Amino acid sequence: MNKATLAATSMMAIFLAACANGDDIANHATMINANHLKIAASTADVPNSVPWPTINWWRGYNDEQLDQLINEGLANNPTLKAADARMRRAAALAGLVDSRLYPQLNGSAEAVLQRFTETGLYPPPFAGATRTVNRLALDGTYALDLWGGREAEFRSALGVLHASEVDGQTARLELTTAIAQTYIRLSGEFDQLRISHDLLRQKQEIKALSERLVGAGLVTEVESQQAAAAIAATEAEIAGTEERIALLRQKLALLVGAGPDRGQIIRQPRIFLAATIGLPAELPAELIGRRPDIVAQRWRIEAAMKTVDAAKAQFYPNINLSAFLGFQSVGLSQLLNGGSRIVGVGPAVTLPIFDADRLRSNLGQADADLDVLIEQYNGAIVNALQDVVGQMTTWRSNQTALEREQVAVAHLEKAYGLAVLRYRDGLTNYLTVLSAEGELITQRRKEAEARNRQFVISIALVHALGGGILAQNLPQS
Repeated sequence: MNKATLAATSMMAIFLAACANGDDIANHATMINANHLKIAASTADVPNSVPWPTINWWRGYNDEQLDQLINEGLANNPTLKAADARMRRAAALAGLVDSRLYPQLNGSAEAVLQRFTETGLYPPPFAGATRTVNRLALDGTYALDLWGGREAEFRSALGVLHASEVDGQTARLELTTAIAQTYIRLSGEFDQLRISHDLLRQKQEIKALSERLVGAGLVTEVESQQAAAAIAATEAEIAGTEERIALLRQKLALLVGAGPDRGQIIRQPRIFLAATIGLPAELPAELIGRRPDIVAQRWRIEAAMKTVDAAKAQFYPNINLSAFLGFQSVGLSQLLNGGSRIVGVGPAVTLPIFDADRLRSNLGQADADLDVLIEQYNGAIVNALQDVVGQMTTWRSNQTALEREQVAVAHLEKAYGLAVLRYRDGLTNYLTVLSAEGELITQRRKEAEARNRQFVISIALVHALGGGILAQNLPQS
């Protein structure tokens, strides 16, 4: 082996030994297996053969006005349009990264007027003269992706694109459930308004009765004034309820992407839910493919894994091929002559050696980002199952409460009727009537609240189950 070869070999060995290395850097988090999270005991008495929510789940509430509002929101809401724009941006970025996998070819034409130095490389007549330097050529480059780094960057961008697409489904779910929940609140306020009007009518009847009894000398004027005060208080309650109805109508108009006047024509809801409430049999295995937030998180993990691969590839040599073909001359008249032809081709090799741990830090950051996403994914699965089971627990409890509230209303209606009869006959005083009336109205309000809460819980359960998003294929990594 001659001295030149020995020197070159020694120098290459030194370079390779000094090269940056990231073999000891890795992520630590592991994705949780949803099937290991048991829910059977917590849902033992829940029907477990109920279908998954359909894509248009809100139609199950049998209210055409609700259908119309949600359709308007899906067409006009700015939040959904912003989500669509983010998806298009992610698609453009993925296309930009994808373009780096292929050869690049550019045409160029240059004409530079310059004075040549008299003490440089060019002899007379160019030395000291002013001439144009012209170039007409095709320039091509191609980066050899020997270690798959650029491919990994493209796959990472593709994962971000898939996550953005699913984020659009998340935005759709959030919007539809928000409209439905607000609509249920509006329905509840209309129920309270009806109860208040019934109460006002009863108080007006009691006042008229009190005035007759005062005229007959059976009761004092005090009870008549008490009846008048009760009417004024009820009218104040009605005004407050009407204000809340107006505000909820405006909020619905905002959610559907319209102006406040759109809310003025929203009628009283007519909601009826006939579907059975329960859980699909495939929980929890299929939940991770139906909850859009979890699916999006899986794609973000996929993107982060590819980012780690791309960061590892940066530790290895990079080879770029370049070539050019064209004409170059001093003076425009000679540009297209055969003697002005230029052609060249060659590789350029780069190898990181000393970079002050830049590549190691970059890989460490990528691994840490991956760990964060994995732990967020694990937390999302646990929270999703807790959300589902919690909504079912609340549903069962509220269903029992609603049944008892209805029984209580029936008893208090009888008690109130008896109190009014006794007051009419002069057998009791007005305070007894007020007491019976107050208990009845309070119970009616509780019954209405429990009934509307059932709708609220059912919507929350739809949200917890993914809102009708069809099962999606998850990345395999």
